[in-house]
Amino acid sequence: MSQSLRAAVRSLLTSAPHRIICQTVKYFHASAPTPSLSPSSPLPQLVTSITEQLTEAGISEPHLSASYLLSKCLSSNGPCVPVMSRDWTRVPDDTCLSPAQIAKLETLVQCRLSHVPIQYLVGNWDFRDLTLMCRPPVFIPRPETEQLVEVIMARLPREHCSLLEVGPGTGAVSLSLLQECEAVSRITAVERARAALELTRDNAELLGLTDRLRLVLGRVGTDVELDLEDSYDLIFSNPPYILRKDLPKLSPQIALFEDLRALDGGAEGLDVILPILELAGNKLSPGGLVILEVDPCHPYILPEKLEKLQHQFEVEEVVKDFAEKDRFMVLKRL
Repeated sequence: MSQSLRAAVRSLLTSAPHRIICQTVKYFHASAPTPSLSPSSPLPQLVTSITEQLTEAGISEPHLSASYLLSKCLSSNGPCVPVMSRDWTRVPDDTCLSPAQIAKLETLVQCRLSHVPIQYLVGNWDFRDLTLMCRPPVFIPRPETEQLVEVIMARLPREHCSLLEVGPGTGAVSLSLLQECEAVSRITAVERARAALELTRDNAELLGLTDRLRLVLGRVGTDVELDLEDSYDLIFSNPPYILRKDLPKLSPQIALFEDLRALDGGAEGLDVILPILELAGNKLSPGGLVILEVDPCHPYILPEKLEKLQHQFEVEEVVKDFAEKDRFMVLKRL
């Protein structure tokens, strides 16, 4: 592998694990050469050229990616300042890129052609009313998870709630709740991946929400006792829920670059869900709710598993996502 190429990729994917750098460089060498971008091309023409390259390679939302990549190339701000897709339109059309900018843009385009998620390349993404920093390999929040926030807000039991989240990732759900809902006074978030915990912390600091968020490094379902409060009003999670047999069906963008631990739910997709419910049995009062994002098969296979838990739960409601798939389960502690 070319050391210079690896260095260029690493400069773009700050803090990326070694395997992601190697995977990206491997795709570079396996891909057909891409047309060079001309420094004299007007910015709209650059966007058109990049869009055509991405379209030909089958990359999703090619024009949006092209706009983000050019905006990223033109940005001189630090990682805490979000890059937006239309930033490049605020620059005069006849602006010419420097040789260094062209080299950076070509590397960004090649990374995207190698299926590196656009969120990792630009370093941020929008989630509801927030713009969150994104760093590899932390799981990128999906549009359907925005609905999880609404499901939770509609079922808060009282004012001044104390909530527990398992697996915050970027912090998207917890930070949205803290930003949008005055009834939530405090959230504790348990995360087993240090990279994700640090990203949640950085996003909380960026949004000025650290005073209402407590972070705990640890894994639910192990013998190691977690430093948690005695009780919570509601527990929620977007846990790893993909059935292991379905992992090979994931797109390269997800399978190659995101943390599979945030996706792999085991044989039945319940390897993390069941320990969450065991924990909830000890942390919720009777009537307390657990709200989970799940695979559409789980409303059918989870109920019979509930009978084997130490504490009793019942399925109170199943909520469909915007695609009309069973996506969220509301369970009540009896």
